[in-house]
Amino acid sequence: MTSLLEVSEVSKSFDGVVAVDGMSMTLCERRITSIIGPNGSGKTTLLNLIGGFVFPDRGDILLRGQRISGMRPYRIAALGVARTFQNLRLLRRATLIDNVLLAFQHQAGEGVFCALTGWKTRREEKASQATARELLAFVGLEGKAYELAGSLSYGQQKLVTLACCLAMEADLLLLDEPVAGIDPEMSRHILELLAQLRQEGKTILLIEHDLEAVKAVSDTVIVLDEGRKIAEGRPDKVMRDPVVVEAYLT
Repeated sequence: MTSLLEVSEVSKSFDGVVAVDGMSMTLCERRITSIIGPNGSGKTTLLNLIGGFVFPDRGDILLRGQRISGMRPYRIAALGVARTFQNLRLLRRATLIDNVLLAFQHQAGEGVFCALTGWKTRREEKASQATARELLAFVGLEGKAYELAGSLSYGQQKLVTLACCLAMEADLLLLDEPVAGIDPEMSRHILELLAQLRQEGKTILLIEHDLEAVKAVSDTVIVLDEGRKIAEGRPDKVMRDPVVVEAYLT
């Protein structure tokens, strides 16, 4: 399997409190890796480090062999990394399709010439709108494209954030609790989408507290405790590890 992302001995502290401590891992293409661990174990900080929202104190993060640790989020996103957040970050008073359109990179009209002349802009805008509708259809929201994001249920809003990630055409998706706080039917739907995305070539790194969801969808599970990796492997093996049971599952 081909390596997509490598995290090597990465550490991060905030005001003297260690959030991530010597973390190393490798993500291979077309795999789903889940990060689990108690609250405060460093899971979200790890995603923030990969996405460029915080910088490591030590260590390196490589994407396809290119060092991205220390890069700004927009530069990492342009290299093919997309991120969702627990607080979703949608424009609640904008339509679903407008939320998705805002996620497209290198849109027509961003250049001065296109902005002034409109050359190619209208044609590319129509293509972007068509693609946005296709992404909403993929997540199951094709009939709600022109509804306001704030009018949807929490689970449906999570689907919109996933569509926004896909609009970025990223190869690596960083998902922060994609099925937390939603009903079982919606959870199953999202897990099915993640499995389909893996089949289509996406690599996914997710944080999740729902262990049944983790077992259902993950190829690999990594367990963090107090910022350190204490276990890694297949879900069934990791869940039976006595160290994991003592630190997290009891």
